[in-house]
Amino acid sequence: MNGKIIVFPQNTGRQDWVANLEKNPKAEAFSTNLAVQGTAKIREISGLKDPLLSAFTRKYGERDVRRLYWGQHRYVEIEITSSSASLDYSQLVYEELEAAFDGVAESYDHHIMDNEMNLWLRNRSVSLLKRCFGPGDVVLEIGCGTGTETLALARHGVTVVASDISSKMLQVLSRKASESNQEERVKTLKARPYELKEMLKRQGVTEIDGAYSTYGAINTDPFLPKLFEDLGSIIKPKGILILGVWNKYCLFEILGYALRLRPSMVVARQRNPVPVGKSRFCIASNAYTLGTVAKLMDGYFKVKEVRGVEIFLPPSNLVRYLPPRPLKEALKRLDMSLEAHYPWNRLGDHFLAVCERV
Repeated sequence: MNGKIIVFPQNTGRQDWVANLEKNPKAEAFSTNLAVQGTAKIREISGLKDPLLSAFTRKYGERDVRRLYWGQHRYVEIEITSSSASLDYSQLVYEELEAAFDGVAESYDHHIMDNEMNLWLRNRSVSLLKRCFGPGDVVLEIGCGTGTETLALARHGVTVVASDISSKMLQVLSRKASESNQEERVKTLKARPYELKEMLKRQGVTEIDGAYSTYGAINTDPFLPKLFEDLGSIIKPKGILILGVWNKYCLFEILGYALRLRPSMVVARQRNPVPVGKSRFCIASNAYTLGTVAKLMDGYFKVKEVRGVEIFLPPSNLVRYLPPRPLKEALKRLDMSLEAHYPWNRLGDHFLAVCERV
């Protein structure tokens, strides 16, 4: 439209990608054959008779506009500054991931520490990581973010090669490692997961004691079979791989959304990729069962232990439904008592899988 792209966010509440554009207006949009770059501005329609809304309704139909966008008064206007041939889908995924996490790097710790359920996720994974890895071990972290688990392991005596797709996340981690005197045990590496084996090889690292990736990277990477193959070739025999995976079946969500008569959200995780607006993530993500992950790892790793996380407790985006303290503490104890037992270990918001190199 006159050298501009108009995007109406869906009416599903706050959209992280819109908030990211408010902080950093540099925008990219992709189609099958074309990639365009431009500057984004957040605007508002003037009312129901706004010509832009009328044009949008004529193009997409009143039924879809009412269902998906009704009540949404803000829209994004991208003024195109340049264009180029589009990248393939996997490269688009990585570009989107890098931009999304670069945009939230400086505030990411607040996102974790200020949300009781996000903090609970990290406490459960750190407890497991410290049990599986000990002083003197050298391990690879895939998708380290700002290093909540990285620094906990470093203080435990573990040397962590912390990799991430976001240079801004790694900058924050490096700063935190310096402030806590853990520089010797924290080695940062900017890399996409499929690049890790070759980049480690260039640094003279051909074998490590173990690896882990929790709460993000596994659910967004388009090349998981290659990642598991590469990890199988660099983790020592009997070495440990720990995965924290966004689960396809979340008991709290299934029951909660069913009681609130929101059937589309009950089944939101069942079809991959789960789009923005159907999950709490700012990018499209894939929800996996333990069985799916085990098949992808077959021949390289076998699952030794599985723990569900946030089974009876709400996921971080539903923290407002966390009950008052006495009941909350009881639910935490219940979660911990059942997290390793079937079928509960398959019904958490996430599951933590301890896998052994075969």
